[in-house]
Amino acid sequence: MAFVVTQRFAEQSSEIATLLDGTQLVFSQGKFDFWCIYHIRNGFAHALRDEEVFSLMQKYTGSIQRFWLYKDFLTVFKLVTTDINCGVVNYITNIAMQYETPREVQFILMFLYAGMVAEENKDKAILKKYIKRLGVHQVLVELMPPKMAANYSRRKKWQELQLECEVRGFYSQDITLKLSA
Repeated sequence: MAFVVTQRFAEQSSEIATLLDGTQLVFSQGKFDFWCIYHIRNGFAHALRDEEVFSLMQKYTGSIQRFWLYKDFLTVFKLVTTDINCGVVNYITNIAMQYETPREVQFILMFLYAGMVAEENKDKAILKKYIKRLGVHQVLVELMPPKMAANYSRRKKWQELQLECEVRGFYSQDITLKLSA
């Protein structure tokens, strides 16, 4: 649900990026913490959810682009720290320009980047950015429906999710860029 961006909201937000279409992504206070990602368009802010972005990613699963998108996601994944980095933001924009739909790909990768930065900053998040990687892998490689992938980790213990990451080889440096279809 979108709401009007007030001066107070703008002052309390932290910019992530201005996108190719002129809209913005920002961090601001959400239900649980400050790491909620909002998409600001035409003076309205909308809190983004994984399911929305995973649904956009699903459009790429019918072609070889799913593997390109996953490979590009992995490149961004490796660059994630606890801070938004202007170099990474610019890199994402450059990557997006190689696709037929650069605005959409930039939006997807920028949201995923911001989501991983948020996870790296959450005190109680044990798996950190790997939880986002699991969801992206499930959608692009395993072809899991977006809603299922977005809600997959709910009510699961972190140990179970960590094992799922290990089984997929997420912690192995040797197979980071290898894909299994």
